[in-house]
Amino acid sequence: MRKILLATTALVGVALLSGAAQAAAPASPISLNVGGYNDFVAGIDNQTQAPTVRGNGKDFEDEFKLSFDAMGKAANGVEYGANIALWNGPEVTNLWRGGANGVTLNSGYVWMSGAFGKVLFGDEHGASDLFVYAPTVGEGQVDGRYQDFTNSALLAHFQPSGIDNTEHSTKITYYTPKVGNENNKVQLGISYIPNLYNYGQSTVLTQNTSATTGNAVSPYQDVIKGAVAYTGDFHPVTLALSADILTGTAGHSAFSATTLGGGGQATLGAGHAQDFTSWGVGGQVGFNGFTVGASYVDEGRYDTVHGQNKAQDIATIGGKYEFDKVGVGASWLTGQGYTDYLTQATTAASANLTDYVRSFNAEGVGATYTWFPGLTSAIDGVMFQQKVQSVVNEDDGYVVLISQKLAF
Repeated sequence: MRKILLATTALVGVALLSGAAQAAAPASPISLNVGGYNDFVAGIDNQTQAPTVRGNGKDFEDEFKLSFDAMGKAANGVEYGANIALWNGPEVTNLWRGGANGVTLNSGYVWMSGAFGKVLFGDEHGASDLFVYAPTVGEGQVDGRYQDFTNSALLAHFQPSGIDNTEHSTKITYYTPKVGNENNKVQLGISYIPNLYNYGQSTVLTQNTSATTGNAVSPYQDVIKGAVAYTGDFHPVTLALSADILTGTAGHSAFSATTLGGGGQATLGAGHAQDFTSWGVGGQVGFNGFTVGASYVDEGRYDTVHGQNKAQDIATIGGKYEFDKVGVGASWLTGQGYTDYLTQATTAASANLTDYVRSFNAEGVGATYTWFPGLTSAIDGVMFQQKVQSVVNEDDGYVVLISQKLAF
């Protein structure tokens, strides 16, 4: 009994000392939130590359993301924090095929905000996040997962935002405060990227142009993103308008040796990228659960080498309706442009225009049902048609996706 009393007394003493120590220690000013999602998708696909190659099949895919957000607030009202997000999703470094079981950085940055606006330092999407286009639901219709189930060496990669909306190069971004009244607000954003598609703890030796250590990490330097967004609430109508512009200077390395051109045909990529300026406009209107929207992007000379001077543009239009636990949507994307990573049958260096996609169209419909907060089932169907200067890369097909997603 005495031993039990001594042991109990010792435990109580340790607990009291521990509590006193915690009470004496100052509370941490930083809060940490963890979020993310896991999205399981079953896909059925059919892809025909004229005139001889046909692919059809079915498979499962699992995409996941884990995001850590730290935030604090100073006595003077300035908020500050950091974000680190990891995922296995598709981007330019894997030619948008996805990371399989490999986990990569999706974002990682430090930020501060106050009456002066908000500034971000690190890996994130930048000012182009203000851009809006055709609304979608669930897996995103023409802006969604369907291309994960197509052959990225045969089908062009057209995105509603034009230039890669998964891009998270290391950059500095500044957003102004939202200026206006309660119902009408305007915000500006600007980003500076020293080297496009250069991520994380990596630096480019600008004095070295070798394929392994120099500028070859990126086809573009000194990239500037600028965007403006307007939101209006006219009860019961809401309005969102946006415009953005991107410009970049081409590097000195062969395009094929860079991250973006890494999958390009040698005869195409042997050239050097061209300086580019891209711009776009987009908008959405909402009313009683309905949202309709459209966008247009002129990509300029992005993702081209000298000699590739045809038009590159993308347009979207679509709508969605959300009520209670249900959402339905439909969207259409059309575009034209170069895609240097497409498989090419030609070998002549003078045939550097044969990968020009003269017509690309994708039509999608989708629906979602939210069972419980964060738990959503979705179905998507997308049809696509691709007409290319070189007949060997003409392509068409469809993808049907059924998914179960938990966001937390």
